[in-house]
Amino acid sequence: MTLNVNTKEKILLLEALKALPESKERNSLAKKIEKSMKPIQKRSAKAKGHEWQKEICEMISRITNTPFNQSDDASEIKSREASLNGVDVILTGEARRKFPYCVECKNCEAISLPDWVRQAESNSETGEDWLLFIKSSLFAKKKIAVLPLPLFEHLAAKAAHSSE
Repeated sequence: MTLNVNTKEKILLLEALKALPESKERNSLAKKIEKSMKPIQKRSAKAKGHEWQKEICEMISRITNTPFNQSDDASEIKSREASLNGVDVILTGEARRKFPYCVECKNCEAISLPDWVRQAESNSETGEDWLLFIKSSLFAKKKIAVLPLPLFEHLAAKAAHSSE
């Protein structure tokens, strides 16, 4: 089970815990709450984001039946290194033909959807569709895909016609 509480609520919980008699359970819970209040280190955050990008690369590999090997320079599916400009997943050759989308990946605790959509749009070439993949504990560990409505309509119509 996931419980989402803000910092103010965490402080209240810690104060309430301190009023309880000391016990192993009380100390363990207080320690977990305190740890959750510490900001994630920049290096750790980048590693978390890169792992999410690699997970998306693996999904695209399954969809396109194109091998994904991050360490192979000839791979048609690559995860862009952190802090470099451009899309998060680089697609070339057959992979790009089979999956013609500009991909942005976000693995964050705070959601900034308008900024992320603007980033996805700005990283897309003119006329290219973009996809935004989000992973956040705010969604109870669910993974979310965001796409422009015309693209959704096109994909839904294509799916509907293929089942006729």
